[in-house]
Amino acid sequence: MFSKPKLGAHRTDEISQTLCFRYVHLLFDLTALALAWRITLELRLLLNPYMPAAIPREMMPALAVRFTALLPLWILASLWLNTYGERSERSIVAALLRVMESTLVVSMLAVVLTFFSRQFGLELSRSFVLLFAPVCLICLTVSLALSIRVTNGIEGRWRQQTRLAVLGCGANIAELVRPMIGALGNRVSFHGLILPERATTAAEGSDAGMTFRVLGTTAQLAALINRECLDRIIVAPGSLTESEFEYYGELMKRMGVTVSSPILGADSGVLVKYRVESGMHLIDLEPAPSSSLEDIIKRAMDAAAALALITLLLPLFAVLTCLVRLTSKGPIFFRSQRVGKGGRYFTFWKFRSMYVDGPPRTELMERNEASGHVFKIRRDPRVTPVGRVMRRLSLDELPQLFNVVAGDMSLVGPRPLPAEDLGLDGMSRTYAEWAQQRSLVRPGITGLWQIRGRSDLSFAQMVELDLEYVRNWSLSLDISILLETPRAVFLGKGAY
Repeated sequence: MFSKPKLGAHRTDEISQTLCFRYVHLLFDLTALALAWRITLELRLLLNPYMPAAIPREMMPALAVRFTALLPLWILASLWLNTYGERSERSIVAALLRVMESTLVVSMLAVVLTFFSRQFGLELSRSFVLLFAPVCLICLTVSLALSIRVTNGIEGRWRQQTRLAVLGCGANIAELVRPMIGALGNRVSFHGLILPERATTAAEGSDAGMTFRVLGTTAQLAALINRECLDRIIVAPGSLTESEFEYYGELMKRMGVTVSSPILGADSGVLVKYRVESGMHLIDLEPAPSSSLEDIIKRAMDAAAALALITLLLPLFAVLTCLVRLTSKGPIFFRSQRVGKGGRYFTFWKFRSMYVDGPPRTELMERNEASGHVFKIRRDPRVTPVGRVMRRLSLDELPQLFNVVAGDMSLVGPRPLPAEDLGLDGMSRTYAEWAQQRSLVRPGITGLWQIRGRSDLSFAQMVELDLEYVRNWSLSLDISILLETPRAVFLGKGAY
């Protein structure tokens, strides 16, 4: 549905916040609200045979919430909430959460109008309000997708800039970089040089008075990819030995980075594409997408089920939003960097369950009841009373449905660990095989951890369950885990 960023992308892409997009989005949202109001009217009429009271078509506009009253109130609420203003968080998940926020606002306004209308003796259809919320969510989501496409057509700038670095050194590096910088468009940004490990000084990144920013060496390659959010690395000819290229090539392939070079070998695990860009003839090596029918079905099931659950659970989202906001100061949502497929970082979303001014984690390390790469305290002083209930019932995890829609996560898989709990490359030196295996799949909202004890399990047991899931994965295993999850959540065993 989305062009770029798109649903199902390997990582969360930044969303443009140009003035053009904000105006286009506002216009499309106004149209979407009008369309949602009309669709709800027609849907309510279609449901007449199944409702306690049938409403004739000529009476329906009088019994529905007045759109002329709802629209100006929604505009005022959007200005107050800065819905269309500049945002610091620009990911696709954040955009979808703002769609949910707009839906909740317009639904609450409809409820308020219904209440005050009853006070003045006007009877409005409560079923209209119940139908309006999910229809509005769908229409506003489509509005976001269309806004992205239209802005892309108007400006040609919607796609996130490709973040580029050059790996190489020596006197001839300027011959590669200088024409490339001159030919770069607004969709490509040059971040600097990565020096081979044997290059020890930044001076090797300069030539004829032209100095380029040096990011680091290949010894720090994984950390540089995550720090600079690199999409592509151009390897200068002769910069790496055959063994170095084999090693670093595998690392870049695992982290989803496109490798480009005028001449470069390839194996069966990558896609080879030829193109001309930035004044160079390039051969791109891209991680080959899975062609397994089961993988395709899993992704389709994830997206469809997550969208359906978001729609059905919209009232619960509204309740939890109010509880978090009213019981403790701070943002409604908590976001952090987690390690996803291939060791790449992504922004992970939850309902905030902790105090914003609680003690830092470093002060609580002595009370850690887990081992390995997991931090757990049974009576964590940072958790709010409402947060404790949400954690027991796993309600704080619901915003991760948006991570599933965006493609960062799956419904079922190993739980994503905080970036600070693993190495800079998203891997573990102590548990190398475990980290390598779990990086082959998308992390999940639920998994074998959740149905077999959650936090009551030792870290060694968690490692075994992760390996068991990856090695024995099948659609039937995913379905069985999904069916057992509600029971595990209800019992609350190991939830804290």
